[in-house]
Amino acid sequence: MRTMTSKRRQLSLAIMAASVVLYSGQQAVAQSSDAGEVSSTPRIQAPVIEEVLTVGRLQSASDSIIDERIEQPYAADVLGFDQISRAGDSDIAAALSRVTGLTVVDNQYVYVRSLGERYSTTRLNGAAVPSPELTRNVLPLDLLPSSIVKTLKVQKAYSPNLPATFGGGSVDIRTKGIPDDVVFDISIGTGWNSQSSNDGLTYSGGDVDNGIPVELGNALTQYQGDPSINGILNVLHTSGGAASAELREQAEQINRDLILSLDRDVEITSKSLDPDVGAKVSLGNSWYVSDDWRIGALANLSYDKEWRNKNQEKKGVGNPDTVNSKVARTTEEVKELASVSAGVSFQEMHTIEASGFFITNTEDLASITEGFNNNNTLADGSQRVDYQTRFEERRLEVLQVTGDHAVEFDLFDAMDELSANWYYSDSKAETAVPNETNIQGSNTLNPATGELIDTALLATTSVATFAFLQLEDNVESYGLDVELPLNFGNNLVTLSGGYDYNDKSRAYYGYTANINTAGISGDVLAGTPGAVLSDDNLSSLENGFNLSMGTATGQESYIAAQMTDAAYGMIDINFDYTWRVNAGVRYEDFRQAVLPIDLLDHTGESIRQLNEELAKEGQSLAIKEDGWYPSLALTYMNQGFMDADDFQVRAAVSQSVIRPDLREMSNVSYIDPDLGILVQGNPLLKFSEINHLDLRTEWFYGDGDNLTVSFFYKEISDPIEQTRKPASDDDISLEYYNATSGEIYGLEFEGKKGLGRGLFVSGNLTLSDSEIVSPDGEGFTNTVRRMTGQSEYVMNAQLGFDSDDGMHTASLLYNVFGDRVYYAARSNGHQDAFEMPYHSLDLVYTFYPTETLSLKLKLSNLLDQDREFEQVNAGGEAVTILKQEQGTGVGLDFKYSF
Repeated sequence: MRTMTSKRRQLSLAIMAASVVLYSGQQAVAQSSDAGEVSSTPRIQAPVIEEVLTVGRLQSASDSIIDERIEQPYAADVLGFDQISRAGDSDIAAALSRVTGLTVVDNQYVYVRSLGERYSTTRLNGAAVPSPELTRNVLPLDLLPSSIVKTLKVQKAYSPNLPATFGGGSVDIRTKGIPDDVVFDISIGTGWNSQSSNDGLTYSGGDVDNGIPVELGNALTQYQGDPSINGILNVLHTSGGAASAELREQAEQINRDLILSLDRDVEITSKSLDPDVGAKVSLGNSWYVSDDWRIGALANLSYDKEWRNKNQEKKGVGNPDTVNSKVARTTEEVKELASVSAGVSFQEMHTIEASGFFITNTEDLASITEGFNNNNTLADGSQRVDYQTRFEERRLEVLQVTGDHAVEFDLFDAMDELSANWYYSDSKAETAVPNETNIQGSNTLNPATGELIDTALLATTSVATFAFLQLEDNVESYGLDVELPLNFGNNLVTLSGGYDYNDKSRAYYGYTANINTAGISGDVLAGTPGAVLSDDNLSSLENGFNLSMGTATGQESYIAAQMTDAAYGMIDINFDYTWRVNAGVRYEDFRQAVLPIDLLDHTGESIRQLNEELAKEGQSLAIKEDGWYPSLALTYMNQGFMDADDFQVRAAVSQSVIRPDLREMSNVSYIDPDLGILVQGNPLLKFSEINHLDLRTEWFYGDGDNLTVSFFYKEISDPIEQTRKPASDDDISLEYYNATSGEIYGLEFEGKKGLGRGLFVSGNLTLSDSEIVSPDGEGFTNTVRRMTGQSEYVMNAQLGFDSDDGMHTASLLYNVFGDRVYYAARSNGHQDAFEMPYHSLDLVYTFYPTETLSLKLKLSNLLDQDREFEQVNAGGEAVTILKQEQGTGVGLDFKYSF
């Protein structure tokens, strides 16, 4: 077990101490710790239907986790491995898209009840884990294959055993542990996507071992963060007066050598794309070493590689006819996972397990954007062209130890078990972008035919930028939950409580090197990046290239730390299996500091200026906040009502908080890699406090049929929203801000019905609405509008078939969400931008020729719909400002299970 070193704790404390000393005051901020979960399930309860599964693939598989839903005091949905498997979902993100009221954005991030990813928390076996994402503080769920999942639990009503940072819901990924018997599964698969049937783009660079060149790193130190020609001269020239010609030439040569040290092997060429490949292996067993002791272990390996063309079309909302572009993008993505769990159990009353998860994800991107704007028109025979290459490697390591203990006792004739659950989790996320290049050029076209004549790079101060990024997140968390049930005849009182601690530190470092071609003309810039930035072209000082550092978008680096201590207590009273009351409260002591760093500023002046700006707003970079977060739930139970085996009505009220994540609080700009949009952080963001009301009615029948109807309402103070920064119509730049107030409410319907002859239907529908009130006088087109990311409807439907002989299963799966606000419009009279409805239709068929073999075919996005974003401009014209191709997919998987 890897414990948190004193060095990491000292780093966390040092960041906070430095921030407090430099910047006194308080301010709002990001997510808090996750908490271990205690089951408030009564030990004595109404009889439940015995669970029956036939090799985990018949219709009853969809009923396998209903008992847990019934026993929860707060509204929750649980998804089991069998349900995930029959839908053909390869990762957790895809599986969660089947849950009522959930949509998945970018195939990675969960929106619960139309609330953005900041309103959802994700835990791994009850523990907080860091995100390897540069752009978000939430775990991208496509990194985790569904093969490691035992169950997915989505709790939609807040209870005090959960972290207080609760908005729409909390997702707990519960992985497989000690197996009951021998486990040996192996599967291999392949796939294909219609958008990737044509040739894609590639380039020669992208080696993860590159990173910032040693020569440039040394120069940043030697020349005090400024390796430009003038910066070098300031260090070399110490005698006063004007520098000599020889000294200037020496500085120019040093500067030019730094350009030559950059990895410029970024010429983009076409490539025939390979089919997807993937493989998964699971191996485990358990052994009884005596009548009382059992030991076991389970290992999982998975590998997936895919090529995808992710082409886009963009248009300026104000003048789409003259401002538009087409983006050809190709990514090569590889995901690898290795996990191992081992444990020991004594009399099935005491179990201790240790687990390790090691995940890597690499993505290579090549992109060429060609388009027109006000300065580059087809009539003039001029077209703007931009080249981008990017290699990103993400790593996530999680080590966990958990314990479950039960002790029988007899107290005041109320005989039952005292249970205790504890966990320790230590995790680290690392992300490296060793070289991202963006190069600007121009095409000369024949105005009559649009035929390409020639290409040249632009004469500008940053014709080519080389970005180097590094992120490291460390999270240590541990917790204890205790539950004491007391029986008094047909009444049951359960007392529970617990403690959680979460310590997170983050270091985010970025450098950007720029090649300046201002003033250069003629043949020197003629050609594509590979020709212009060649060694031969750059070696001559007469060509006028020079290098500078930094960006025009603001801060590039920061360090941050976050600590949360939390404790809670709950009481659960079950009156004769008819009425149930659950009440509790959570206390959290939250501390955080975000310290911006300008790695090029050796004077500290930039940090002092930022501190002065924050002080004017009554803010600082260090905060301390504590609070109490209560909840109350009431459940009515009636077996046999309307012929239901179990009938329940639940009502719950609670309070929670949403804290901006570390990235949103930092004064740093970044590019959303999926859509290519620039996003700016805001250190002035405040916390959002939420009041919740939840109502739920459920009918469960013995044959697996069920019906659920829910109502929810949330009132949010200072909600965090996205808006477009004032900018030109051909560039979208977003920033965060606090709206004045907000609310969201809706109805959810969920059900399953057997049709006979092996057929059944299941589905869910969420209808909701919201209102956000933005401050007056800040240029918003609509000061009252819907919440960012909120869809007025979300629907999932499934038509399933299980053959009587168990050899065939099939599912037709449909998912759609209504249009949702992408960002709030400001100035220019344009309306808010919306992501348009997306209809997804998938078909999954599985053939079981024997009890151990299966062959699965999955057809995805059969409607071949693209992802589109639309905005109405000041003239009343609806403009598709962004369209991204998705493609229809085909996947084939062969599996052997012992």
